Amino acid sequence: MSDTVQIRQDVVRTMCESILAFHGVSAEDAAVTADVFMQAEMMGEESHGLRLFCQVVERIKGGGDRAQTFISVLSDRAAVAHWDANRSLGQVVAGRAMRRAIEKARIAGIGLVAVRNGNSLTSAKYYPLLAARQGMVGVTFTNTSRRLMAPPGGTVPVVGNNPVAYAAPAGRYGCFALDMACTTAAIERIIKAKEKGEAIPHGWALDRAGQETTDPARALEAMSLLPFGGQKAFNLGVVHEILTSVLADGKIFGGGSSGFKPYDGAMNTAFTMLAIDIAAFQDPVTFESTMEDMIERIKASPKVEGVGETFFPGERSQAEFGRRMRDGIPLLGETLGMIKRLAEEAGLVRY
Repeated sequence: MSDTVQIRQDVVRTMCESILAFHGVSAEDAAVTADVFMQAEMMGEESHGLRLFCQVVERIKGGGDRAQTFISVLSDRAAVAHWDANRSLGQVVAGRAMRRAIEKARIAGIGLVAVRNGNSLTSAKYYPLLAARQGMVGVTFTNTSRRLMAPPGGTVPVVGNNPVAYAAPAGRYGCFALDMACTTAAIERIIKAKEKGEAIPHGWALDRAGQETTDPARALEAMSLLPFGGQKAFNLGVVHEILTSVLADGKIFGGGSSGFKPYDGAMNTAFTMLAIDIAAFQDPVTFESTMEDMIERIKASPKVEGVGETFFPGERSQAEFGRRMRDGIPLLGETLGMIKRLAEEAGLVRY
């Protein structure tokens, strides 16, 4: 189903918060959780937006995600902390972990919080942007709850696509924000292509026979994605596994988990939040001025014929956020239908 419906972001946000509250999530946690999905949708990252919000609600209903946040602090000293999320909402725990890393960075210049036994945090760039908006450099590492990459020459996926996201304040350019998985594309983008009836590009995925495919259905049957840089990207995914599950003493490669489903199952994700206080190194104004200069040099580089503009990481998503704030969100009718069904189930007024 590929039709879209234009809808105001505040209407959807209120609906999402009310659905979460109905299922026992506190008002504060509901606001944070909805904000993660809304930012993804507003920035044009529909693959990690409201479609996944519906999956998280189903997991709360099924018991896979705790409605009430319960975090065990395993250790907390100097610049670092180690937490067990106890299967609490990934968006809430990840947000709290980054805020704790920011608090530590204010004192020590750097803060790091490693979390085990979590659920998917969905849009990875949300969390380093929290740090960037506080005048810091933010980094998020996460493993995933589904094994998606086979080692080069292998036939069976071993490691997840294990994303990393970075953000830094960039003066008049807003924020630099890079969010990338170690596969050429995230699994959610393939699911989205299937939902819209579109082919996927070459170089994204293999079919069950181990051959490249442009058919999203065949790709989803095999669940074997291609790393964006061959052996290098696969190895980078392994490094991210070390910085998350291995460091936090969690289940490597997601244990036996298989994604959002089954809804009562553990996702076994681990993630690490890092914040670096720019003021510990230089005047933040100088940093942002240098960021502006760097971006301007990138954008001013000579273009090949037919290329009109060079974009820095985060530029297009920030522009899209502004457009959607003004014009509303072009939400897939199928996604809106799922949200409305959840709202009706919760006894909310029809929108």
